[in-house]
Amino acid sequence: MFLLVYARIYGTAFVDALVAIARNAWTLVLPIALLYAFDLLGGLVMPMGIAGGFLLALARSAALSIYTYFVAQVVAKNKVGLSDLRTSLGAYFWTWINVFFGVWIISLLLGPMTVTADGQRLRSALFMLALVVFNAAPEIIYIKGTSGFIETAQRSFAFLQECWIEWFVPNALILGGVWLLLSGTIPLSALPAPGLTIPVLLGALLHLVMVFRGFLFQMLDGSTHRQRLFKYGRKT
Repeated sequence: MFLLVYARIYGTAFVDALVAIARNAWTLVLPIALLYAFDLLGGLVMPMGIAGGFLLALARSAALSIYTYFVAQVVAKNKVGLSDLRTSLGAYFWTWINVFFGVWIISLLLGPMTVTADGQRLRSALFMLALVVFNAAPEIIYIKGTSGFIETAQRSFAFLQECWIEWFVPNALILGGVWLLLSGTIPLSALPAPGLTIPVLLGALLHLVMVFRGFLFQMLDGSTHRQRLFKYGRKT
């Protein structure tokens, strides 16, 4: 019963993601397009030193704002196009600025503590903790509408406290699949024009995962385990 219910939840979120992306198929190339643009900009501003690093930080938040906006629209089952690019640029720009600024402040405060070997291990442990705490941050930002570092962290952590098993099981399976791809276990190099095909394919898979996560978040957020068993178990 338990496994069937959550298999149905994950399956529903996956099918919803496929249907929503089919309405906006062009967004499958958006992650790799933004990554290439960011890399190009990085090469241009690298010689500028501190000013270049500042510009790159702004560009990172702009790219994430654009991507977060389009993922939000796909999850909302809206039809979007490149005409929405200007709107997407500022939609979540300051939210991501706030998040990265908060992370930067914490790294500065921890700096003196991480100069030793033990400090480096502490830094690694805190980095892994941050990955857990902020795992649902994109969904918290565009679905719950948070705008500050602390609020985003608190709501992400609160969601994971309630749904950590239900959320991390599919995410762990996805990470396992990514590892198989990147380790060469799945021979992507056999694809035609791998230098172009592989990045585009990985970007498309990333997009599918992010949209799937959006639908899964909506299904899990605000409901208890008992409520999910009742709602999705009735169909068995």
